[in-house]
Amino acid sequence: MRKLYFYVFAALLLMSACTRNSFQVGSACHREIEDEVFKPNYESFTCIEKQFTVMDTTYKFEAVIDEIDTQMRLRGYLDTKERPNLIVFYALFPSDVNLSVLQRSFRGLGKENMNEELKRVKLRKGTLLLQFVENDTNRPIWMGYAAGIAQQPTNVIDEKALRTATRQIFDNYRIFAKNYLAGKPTSSMVIASK
Repeated sequence: MRKLYFYVFAALLLMSACTRNSFQVGSACHREIEDEVFKPNYESFTCIEKQFTVMDTTYKFEAVIDEIDTQMRLRGYLDTKERPNLIVFYALFPSDVNLSVLQRSFRGLGKENMNEELKRVKLRKGTLLLQFVENDTNRPIWMGYAAGIAQQPTNVIDEKALRTATRQIFDNYRIFAKNYLAGKPTSSMVIASK
């Protein structure tokens, strides 16, 4: 009987180790991506940190930058500092955050019954925010966040949590590069392999 309890306990422990962190993840589209008028024509990006005066410099932003770079390259984008199509801003809020999110809902067959509502979302301590902005028009197109990254009760944010949170945010980002083909290496990957 003790062996049975041991196996059940070991299985539960193993399953809990394999589950994702319980971050509060969400996103909002600023442009109507499903609309046939909006055709993404993006090929390149760059990453910029939003500056805040109360930001703690002890956080490891390299983890966020590396993960953004990896996720964007997997979607076919090239990282460039010279006239990128998209600018990816990231910010980390160590305390609770109130975020305003515009939610659109459609009723009926057409968009004539569209309803827009501005909702306030309270996010837990340790919120990572990513925002995608078109470089030419300076218009935001997408935003994603992961809240609750800070470990309780110390409110410490470690590198692994930042990487995991960034990946979970990108799970909701579905705009691939202009000439992206699944399974085909991008030109940056071809150059790196030579």
